[in-house]
Amino acid sequence: MKPLTIQQIREAVDGKILAELPSPLAMVHAVCTDTRHMQQSSLFVPIRGEHHDAHRFIRAAADGGAICALVDHVPETKPENVVLIQVADTRKALGRLARHVRQTMRSKVVAVAGSNGKTSTKHLIDAALNGRLRGSISPKSYNNDIGVPLTIFPADPKQDYLVLEMGTNHHGEILPLAKMASPDIAVITNCGAEHLEGLDDLTGVRRENAMILAGLNPRGLLVVNGDDRELLDAVGAYSGRQMTFGFDSRNDLFPTDIVCTQRGTEFRINGDGPAVFVPLLGRHTACNALAAIAVARALAVPDETIFDGLSRARGPDMRLELSHIGQITLLNDAYNANPNSMRAAIETLANLPTDGRRIAVLGEMRELGAYSEEYHREIGSFVARTRKIDLLLCVEAAGEWIADAAMGAGLASSSIRRCADSAAAASAIGELLLPGDLILLKASRGVRLEAVANALAARATARP
Repeated sequence: MKPLTIQQIREAVDGKILAELPSPLAMVHAVCTDTRHMQQSSLFVPIRGEHHDAHRFIRAAADGGAICALVDHVPETKPENVVLIQVADTRKALGRLARHVRQTMRSKVVAVAGSNGKTSTKHLIDAALNGRLRGSISPKSYNNDIGVPLTIFPADPKQDYLVLEMGTNHHGEILPLAKMASPDIAVITNCGAEHLEGLDDLTGVRRENAMILAGLNPRGLLVVNGDDRELLDAVGAYSGRQMTFGFDSRNDLFPTDIVCTQRGTEFRINGDGPAVFVPLLGRHTACNALAAIAVARALAVPDETIFDGLSRARGPDMRLELSHIGQITLLNDAYNANPNSMRAAIETLANLPTDGRRIAVLGEMRELGAYSEEYHREIGSFVARTRKIDLLLCVEAAGEWIADAAMGAGLASSSIRRCADSAAAASAIGELLLPGDLILLKASRGVRLEAVANALAARATARP
């Protein structure tokens, strides 16, 4: 971040300084919301949550190096060496400051939205760019109105690119992120049934993700999944350049000759040119890679450099992460789940070669609202229709719908186990495993299926 004076910060957030400035030339070099990670000469922004109020940590922030803090009220006491700037809402002020900082950057900003694959696509874009350009991406899933600012602030304003991730689970969340980031390139990976409690239905999901256009440079580029014709209608008002990608051959970029192995995914672009290899699993990886290729080409990175970078890409943790634990192979996709990502994970399990059985441990897909039973039953039927899943463990109450539908679609009851929670699944699977088995873990984050992975690792370590 380019250093800012306290006065510049006050103007950016439209705040009120509560005391005389000790020095009008004092410079802020970083922005922090967590006193455990404070830096010297930083601005502390305390955030109010449902069960906590970080305003009570202002003194700890001062001890950690803060010289300024935003507050939403006049505190009874304050550290003498910290300048307080009062604002109506510290969380919204954080976003206003991030927007100000974004305008000082020369970097090309790439924003990635969509229902599935945002984090993986973000990593692939970085891999496609960093062989020729210098830049950074948001850490982990920093994709909300706190995470996006905390990605913008530490970015070098002179770097070539910054890749941001934008997530939503309610209407109205993408719009302020898009305006804050003012992206030069926007990517919409896809739109599927996710967060329907807050987004109502698939039309609501498309409409919300299309709000990224409100901040997109009118002379920029929209990279959008063209397999979804209704999504294309939702973004049709954008007057800048558009590039479509997807499996349909009507797209500008589409994958052909796709080969999936335990090493990764290989494909050709539009049936021509050299094979592109990406060391991430699943047929959908080819689509995510095409989005990254579109971005890199727009930033004038040569194909040879793009393909070399993609061949060395690394994906995020617990997203179809393959590992070998003792004599079994684990496909850990337990970070989150919705119907599209669940189907993609099951399809990946079904298509990966293995010397043993294919076992799926599936848990609840949360925030589907009134559609929850319908989508869980669809997943159960999908498992049975693959005819390649040898054993199915269904976790938590919603897992009952998966189990019933799988059995109704032809999967033998002897191949189905019902588990009350992740701990029960971890206990059950230990008694079922055979050498050579390939195991998929997939559920929403709150199910915590990583407990199964931890149990498998502990079991392998304990075995003589």
